[in-house]
Amino acid sequence: MSIYYYNRHPKGLIVEDCVVRAISTAFNAGYVETRRDLNRIKKALGFNSYKDHNFLYEYLKEYKRLIFKAECGKKRLKLDGFAKEHPKGTYIVAVRKHVVAVIDGTILDTWDSSYLTVYTAWKIEPSITLKDLGIE
Repeated sequence: MSIYYYNRHPKGLIVEDCVVRAISTAFNAGYVETRRDLNRIKKALGFNSYKDHNFLYEYLKEYKRLIFKAECGKKRLKLDGFAKEHPKGTYIVAVRKHVVAVIDGTILDTWDSSYLTVYTAWKIEPSITLKDLGIE
């Protein structure tokens, strides 16, 4: 598992745009186009924000969803543990108040979010690789 500090924002700004960053990263799509599509789709689906977790469930419903429920007496899975357990593939992962892309066991984010608890993840097919993003 590793963390790669990665920002898809075209101007390199650090803003509250984790949903756009995670989705544009996982699909290797343009940031501006992704934000535009998310805004269009959220309106069509009747959501006020693409940051609404119910919007994400609807938006990503065609992808395999992994759910990580709390179990009595057991520690919750953290993002670094998820990355270790998923060394291959492309995932969009919802953690506490944040969404992040994990590709081939690497957390791609603008900050170290590895300690956050994982709630759900979507396996994105077809997968992309770090090389597809220009990361060697």
